[in-house]
Amino acid sequence: MPAMYAFDACLRTCLLTALTAMIAACGAEGGGGETPPTATGTATPAGVAPVSKSVSASNAKLAPAAGTDRFGQRQLDHPDDLQMLMLAYRLEGRQPPIAEWAAAQSRVVHANEFERSALLEAERQRLQGIYDSTADVGRLRLNVRARFGEYDATRGGYYLDAFMPGSVFNFNARPAPHPVVQERVDLQVDNSEEINFWPLDVAAAQDALQRTGGMRNVTLDSRFRITGISRRSGGAVLSARLLGYTIGSERYGRPVTLGVRQFDGSAQGEN
Repeated sequence: MPAMYAFDACLRTCLLTALTAMIAACGAEGGGGETPPTATGTATPAGVAPVSKSVSASNAKLAPAAGTDRFGQRQLDHPDDLQMLMLAYRLEGRQPPIAEWAAAQSRVVHANEFERSALLEAERQRLQGIYDSTADVGRLRLNVRARFGEYDATRGGYYLDAFMPGSVFNFNARPAPHPVVQERVDLQVDNSEEINFWPLDVAAAQDALQRTGGMRNVTLDSRFRITGISRRSGGAVLSARLLGYTIGSERYGRPVTLGVRQFDGSAQGEN
C-alpha cells in the first residue's frame, strides 16, 4: 500500500508539471498580458534618439526640395490692390473665397432671378482669372513716385524721398461690398544697402534737373524679387529685394529716361 501511495503521488506531480508547461506555452502565443511593442516595431540603436514619424512627415511637407525656389520666376507688372491680395493668398497657400466674393457683388445681389445665375458665374470667372494670373509669380514691377532734393556736392548726387530705410508699400483691397471686409497687403523692402541715392556728376545733375522742368518729380520704374511672406495683425506682409529702377520723367507728356540704378550684382547705371 505505501508503494501505491508513492506511485499516485508521483503521477500527480508529473501531470501537474505537464499542465503548467502547456499553460505557459499558451500564454506566450497570446500575448499573456505583456506590454505590446511600439507602432514602428523598429529597434533604436544605442546612443541614437528615436525619431517621431509624425514630426518627420510634417517637416518633409514644409521643407522645399533641395535646389528649388519657394517663389516662382514670373514677373507681375504694375499689379492693382486686388491682384496683390490674390498673390498673397497664393503665396500663403490659402484658397481665396472666390465663390463668396462673387455672390456678394452688387450686380449679382440685385439681379433678378432669371439673370442671377449667369451673372454669378461671370463674376466667379472674373475673380478666378485674377487669381490665376498670379501663378508662378516671384517678381514684381511697380511705378513708385519720388522727388529728389538739392544736389549733394560732397557725395555727388541726389537723394530720393522714395526707398528710405524700412520702406513699406501698402495695398488695400475689398474684393466685394459688405459683408466682405477689406484686406491689406504690405510690401516691405529688405535691401541692406543704400538704395535712395542717385549718383550723378555736376553736369548730369544739371541736365536731369532741366529735363524735369525744375519740378524734381520723377517716376521710378522698379523691379522687385519676392523673398518671403509673413502674417501680422494688419494682414499679409511680402518681403522683397529691390533689384533696381529706371528713373523717368513725363514733362509735357513726353517720357524721358534720366538714369538707372541696379542692386542685383550687375554694374550700376548712373545716367
